[in-house]
Amino acid sequence: MQKEKLDIILGILSVCVFVLLLIATAFILFRIYLKKKNTLLLEKERMSLQFEQTLLHSKLEIQEQTFTHIGHEIHDNIGQVLSFVRLNLNTLGAADEQKVNRMDELMEKAITDLRNLSHSLDADYIRTNGWQKAAERLFNDLGKTGTYTVSFSAEKKLPTLGQEKPIILFRMIQEILNNIIKHAKAKTIQFEATLDNDKIMIVITDDGKGFDRAAITAGAGLQNLESRATLIDANLYIHTVPGSGTSVTISINTPPVE
Repeated sequence: MQKEKLDIILGILSVCVFVLLLIATAFILFRIYLKKKNTLLLEKERMSLQFEQTLLHSKLEIQEQTFTHIGHEIHDNIGQVLSFVRLNLNTLGAADEQKVNRMDELMEKAITDLRNLSHSLDADYIRTNGWQKAAERLFNDLGKTGTYTVSFSAEKKLPTLGQEKPIILFRMIQEILNNIIKHAKAKTIQFEATLDNDKIMIVITDDGKGFDRAAITAGAGLQNLESRATLIDANLYIHTVPGSGTSVTISINTPPVE
């Protein structure tokens, strides 16, 4: 009798151990499945992000090639034509000297503006002279319009950002200025670039009407800024209050010193 009871107990224990092993095996297999699934999802997300960045980079390359071509055309063709017109004006003599002088001044301004525009479109100019000089020229030209009070301040020896990052950064600055001009109804625009440890901090502030971030969806302009910020390893911060202007901060990680 005792032996029968012992056999039953051992049988029950054996079944329990088997069930526990089965559950443990199933749990381990499930964990392995989840780990592999998460790894695949992360890899898929990484590849998707890499594809988007490659696509954006290709789009920007095509855009830069177009800008460069337009810049060269403006500089070589339209600028040359205006220079010839100006030369012809100077041969008219004193028939109406005041009008001729005024037209000469306007032609000189048009030539200068076109030259500046061609430089802002030309990626090679930005690579050679740096984004700071291009940005300063951009703000100076904006100030000369008389529409805005402009302030530009940048530390002299900011770290270089390589060949492509300065172009993308300058396009971001252009995009921010375009948004201010189109939407902000501002009177004052301020630019400041400083070095904070290993980061370049760029702050562009306006005293325009501002907007409610929660009440709007991200438009193409904001999406372009965010995508370009990702490409140059930068963070983008936008602080705005309706009626109190907008401040856009670009924080760029600088390359390590070798």
